[in-house]
Amino acid sequence: MAPLTDPAANSDHAVDEALKASKALKPAAQLVVQNRLRLRQAALMMTNNQFTQAREILSTIETASPSGAQAGLLMAESFRLENNTKQAKNWFLRTARHFPYRPQTLSGLISAARDQRTTNPGLSLALYSEVETQSQFAQDQLTTLMASGHIDPLTVIFPSEIDNDVRETLLKHCLHHPDLNLLHASSKLQEAVTTLLQLQAQNRRLTEQLSALTQKLDTYQTQRSQIESSITTNSSQRTSLKEQLIPHDFSPAQTRIRQQLTRLNNQQTRLQAQIAFIDQASKSLPSIIDKIDRQSRQLHNTAMSQLKESQADVETVLNKSYQAYLSDLRNLTAESKLQRAEIQISTSP
Repeated sequence: MAPLTDPAANSDHAVDEALKASKALKPAAQLVVQNRLRLRQAALMMTNNQFTQAREILSTIETASPSGAQAGLLMAESFRLENNTKQAKNWFLRTARHFPYRPQTLSGLISAARDQRTTNPGLSLALYSEVETQSQFAQDQLTTLMASGHIDPLTVIFPSEIDNDVRETLLKHCLHHPDLNLLHASSKLQEAVTTLLQLQAQNRRLTEQLSALTQKLDTYQTQRSQIESSITTNSSQRTSLKEQLIPHDFSPAQTRIRQQLTRLNNQQTRLQAQIAFIDQASKSLPSIIDKIDRQSRQLHNTAMSQLKESQADVETVLNKSYQAYLSDLRNLTAESKLQRAEIQISTSP
């Protein structure tokens, strides 16, 4: 850990030794530490103008890892330092769109746009525009989240009507708040979050069952209408054939009529049995649907009761994280708008 915490140990050799030693860590810790060390290794290479080697190191960092966003920004920075503005722009925008609405990523774009303002105003404008678009959208989502005057914890912890990337970014703020950590606010809160995740999985299964049963009920209603139409047609054909019957006449024509009547009678019996089955199912399905709906609501109530004892801690973390995230977004929006306006004025004839 020394290369990550001690400036005196910040050297190529120290990072190499730390990477070798990290192989002894458990898999989860190894992934995090090694990716952090690779970031440091790439940054050291870039200070020595070893940009190609730095990019080779950065390309080994998993995009989905916690270091993925930083790796993308460093990749873009390596091209910018080489004056490869096209690749720099592509990487900055690619990183911002792959890790959207994160103040860290958007601040990286602001920094890059500021550096390019004089030498490449077009790139600078594109980066500022991306920052403004993303930060404004995220602000709008946060406004929706607070529309009722308070934040429902479940809309942050669970997928909700809020854009998922914005929700996850806010959740990360809560989990990594410098003063109040959502998972460490209390030991009961940790248990509650674990329970909530289990409840989320149960709720998803119930929702799937409810959707399937509702579709089945709709299908039954459609089938019943079709069967009723067939029964009506069948009855008309049977009536017509009965009118053609001649008692005690067993000629080939009359035999065929009797055979057709027998077939239609059997078909009518089957159709009526199907109607009876659908009617029975249609009577039972609504009660099953209501039961599942009640279970889903009960899960929500259970989740809220799980949070009740630690509600104050949860709300404190959520509100402070919300305000911090919103403040970052407002600052980013304001700066990007201001800088874009200044660039447009300075480049206009």
